[in-house]
Amino acid sequence: MAMGRRKDAPVAPLIKMLDSPNLDARYGACQGLIFLRGRGAPAVDALQKSLAHPDLWLRIKAAEALAAIGAPATKAVPQLLELLAQVDVKNDPRGMQQRYLSFSLFERNGMLGRSLEGVDRTALYKAVRAGLKNEDGRARGSISSVYRYLSLEEIKPLLPAIHEAIVQPAPSGEMFADGIRVEGLRLLAQNHIEDGMNALVKYTRDQNPWESQIRTPELMKILLTYGTHAKVMIPELTKIANYFEKDEKDFPPHLMRMKAKSVRETITAIEGSTDAPELIRLKQDKSPK
Repeated sequence: MAMGRRKDAPVAPLIKMLDSPNLDARYGACQGLIFLRGRGAPAVDALQKSLAHPDLWLRIKAAEALAAIGAPATKAVPQLLELLAQVDVKNDPRGMQQRYLSFSLFERNGMLGRSLEGVDRTALYKAVRAGLKNEDGRARGSISSVYRYLSLEEIKPLLPAIHEAIVQPAPSGEMFADGIRVEGLRLLAQNHIEDGMNALVKYTRDQNPWESQIRTPELMKILLTYGTHAKVMIPELTKIANYFEKDEKDFPPHLMRMKAKSVRETITAIEGSTDAPELIRLKQDKSPK
């Protein structure tokens, strides 16, 4: 932090430390470069070399340093996407490399968090499909930036993976796991994907209660975009409204009523809807994983 505040940033010594036989020195060099941000640009080549090191944490810290450097480090993006797509069940069973690389690449301040210009789509798709299976909800959530920067035509190859990430929630990071699911449901609705309706209604019932009084109206607004097609969901929506109002455990009663009211108002709106967009069904991939 102190180095980061200095105008005469000591980049050369940090680059030298990246080749040290001492792993702690290498970690420290990466952390120092993170605080130097763009001034650490001369270290990009050495950091890329560190991405191939057998030590997991060094690879992660090198990726974080490259992300902090920003635009001068964009040549490392293909290497980072390739690493993110890798799955090493033996040495990294929880996908920690994938988790941290998702942050470095796709979060708002990540290397691809604000633009996908010039990024190879095949490599991107492979990385996104892998990242959407990560066990951490926050890691998956960072990938939602991709949804915003791909055109409707470009996003189509990812729709099955996006749907799967909705119906198969991350087993950890539960507090952050909702974001990628809601964004996925929004994207499926925008593309008039029929599978999104069932997924949305099921998720409304099974969602994490935390902040669900805010999330439920948002979900109902998405459901309304299906127009008259959503009428088949009314019986299940009625059950959900009754559950929210009378049977939900350990949730403030006034917030339960708020959720139930939102669902019932949506039922009324669906019954009066005349919009009938043409729906598309996802082709389920039956090929072996």
